[in-house]
Amino acid sequence: MSALLKALRAFDGKAVSTLRQIRARFGGDEGFIGALAALIGSEEGFVSDGATWLIKASAESGVRPGPAETDAIVARLDTVVTWQAALHVCQTAAFLTFTPDQARRVADWAARFLDHERPFLRAWSVDALHHAARQAPDLVHRAEAALTRAETDGSASVRARTRKIRAAAAGPGDRVTK
Repeated sequence: MSALLKALRAFDGKAVSTLRQIRARFGGDEGFIGALAALIGSEEGFVSDGATWLIKASAESGVRPGPAETDAIVARLDTVVTWQAALHVCQTAAFLTFTPDQARRVADWAARFLDHERPFLRAWSVDALHHAARQAPDLVHRAEAALTRAETDGSASVRARTRKIRAAAAGPGDRVTK
């Protein structure tokens, strides 16, 4: 058993301090993101939730998954079983560079959560779909439809995320606008 997996097994699903310690201990290791990507579909305890949180935190800090890691993440999307792990992956999408085929796969996967009971997951699934559309022009209409629908969602968090997506889309070079 790898030391990283052993450390993730100790995560209780709540103590972010545990994840920060794991990142401090292993984050500089060659292959850290790839090792985490291999665990995103783990059904063991909170391993998947922890692995996806660590990928997201790393990406937010500037350690972005490269093509091989992105491919590993996209290849394992269908193995994600918890809403928390799905949320983290959706939140990470903005930091990933997809091939058009990967973008389509991400869009199909994220669309599963557009009606999820958890508002944050609904909001971030729209965000992930938007980022996929930026990298596959044939997804623009689908992303626009999701954005338009989310603007009238009953949850303020979904509407707020939609406004942020629209504001970012107002910048030059973005194809998804209103």
